Amino acid sequence: MATGKKHAGAGMPMHYECSLHGLLTKGNEPMFRTRLEAICGDTESAHSEMHHEISCVPCVETPIGPLRREDHVLRLRMALDPNDPTGAGRSRNTVCLLGHPEPRSGRGASVRPAIYAQVFSGNAPQFLSLLGYKFHSELVRKGYWFLYRSTFKIVVSQIYRLEEQNDIQSAQPVDPAGNWLVHIAADALTQEQVPRLCEQLEELKRMFADYVELVVVDHAFLENKVPYS
Repeated sequence: MATGKKHAGAGMPMHYECSLHGLLTKGNEPMFRTRLEAICGDTESAHSEMHHEISCVPCVETPIGPLRREDHVLRLRMALDPNDPTGAGRSRNTVCLLGHPEPRSGRGASVRPAIYAQVFSGNAPQFLSLLGYKFHSELVRKGYWFLYRSTFKIVVSQIYRLEEQNDIQSAQPVDPAGNWLVHIAADALTQEQVPRLCEQLEELKRMFADYVELVVVDHAFLENKVPYS
């Protein structure tokens, strides 16, 4: 049996992700990284990361109706060693629940509730199976991140699809052109903190405008809807 620890309360989520997203061209990535090193510390402030993320959906489909909106996709995020992704370097497994984003709020960032539960021991995929979830899809995300002002996590990464299920060695880039995704996020513990974080994200958007266009993703694309077939 897997054991875990919640990163948020057991009732209504008290953790809100405020974020911006952008597509960084392959040519602009070196300059953007240099800029991040300048404002976040130095070359040692970059943190390499690699994740194998599995999306799981409920085994039992809720009948069509209002209650179906309560169904969510759960994401199992497994940390890998970037230097040895197929080795035993999976240091932590995290179950992620990303709630429905605010629809057309007019804010300068995407805002959605989020709960993270770290699985410290046991078989994490089996744990989700015991919760009544099954495999739906998977991807690998590889890149690096910086922490700005101890608040904003700036992740620069590339996405890989797996040609064979659960086979990291079969990973192939989704974008053959070698472009990067930029995700800048900050966590608000209460709704009262959200407006200020959104304002600061708008400042970062202007700061990085020469390298990447950061945007508020349409809430329809961030909806946590279960893709029942």
